Amino acid sequence: MYKCKYFAIQELAHPWILNKIGETNTWLRLDEDVLRDLDTIRETWYDKHGSGVYCNRLDVGIDSRGFRPPNDPDGAWNSTHKQGNTFDLEPVNGLQREFFNHIKQLIKDRKLRKINTLEDFEYTKTWTHAGYMNTDERPLIIKP
Repeated sequence: MYKCKYFAIQELAHPWILNKIGETNTWLRLDEDVLRDLDTIRETWYDKHGSGVYCNRLDVGIDSRGFRPPNDPDGAWNSTHKQGNTFDLEPVNGLQREFFNHIKQLIKDRKLRKINTLEDFEYTKTWTHAGYMNTDERPLIIKP
């Protein structure tokens, strides 16, 4: 079982899921390639900017940026967050547009194993929606 080097499970999964099935079973439900991609994103961003990356930020009430429960009111009923392969990421240093472009370039350069989809920056200016969908487009840019 792969566990992220740079993200705790609480940063990647909604508290409801962790309470229902526990940490080990939550890790088991997350895609290994996507987890490795999250580490690549964090590692390359840190190398470039000396800045970390947020996902869930429980200290400020943000709990649905990663793996969401089926009844979560955030986002669409069919959100890929509920499959555990999409994450809303935010650079600690606040360079939102540059962060979006950084992930977009990683996808174009095939540096990521599975993450291939981004939500259009114009709709998500305070985070980057990065996930996997069954497509050959690299990246696939979606609109909400």
